Amino acid sequence: MNIKYKNYVIEIIDEICYSLNSADNIYNYDKVFIVGTETECPTKYGIKIKTFDDEIIKDCLLVCKTGAGTSVCKETCVLDEETIFICISNVVVSLSLTDLDLNWFKEVDFATAFGIYKMNEDFIVHGELSITRINKGGKIIWQQSGSDIFVLPCDFPIDNFYIKDNMIFVQSWDERKYCISYNGEI
Repeated sequence: MNIKYKNYVIEIIDEICYSLNSADNIYNYDKVFIVGTETECPTKYGIKIKTFDDEIIKDCLLVCKTGAGTSVCKETCVLDEETIFICISNVVVSLSLTDLDLNWFKEVDFATAFGIYKMNEDFIVHGELSITRINKGGKIIWQQSGSDIFVLPCDFPIDNFYIKDNMIFVQSWDERKYCISYNGEI
């Protein structure tokens, strides 16, 4: 996935085959940030800031040792000024875009964080088990769970999560529909 940022491109890629401390990796990152405490490394994302000519300016590898495995998609991250917020496994990570340093990370769901969305001054995270509002510093403002997971079968004809008019609309596996306000009220 590529995102335009000022005079640069931010590239975020799944690093499924990357092995920590291996000489056999195709690419070696300048910085590696490991978040979580479990022994497995289910999800690894490479982040590169490049010129439009593909010259790499800065890079880092995010390794998440908690939650379920995820893949990079358009909902994976959001930019806010000089910061990028990235969902990886069940965690949100904040990275400084000026130097690709880790600002903070926060577990926002027990299982998986599917996407992060800017809403007013904060962020809404669509998780498998909860919908979470966090601020720019990683503090959880509120979390709401449903009667089942916030995922629908692949062949279901609707998007089970969207934000419209300062309201969050989500549907759970058991087809219950929820409308959650910016303040967390259902």
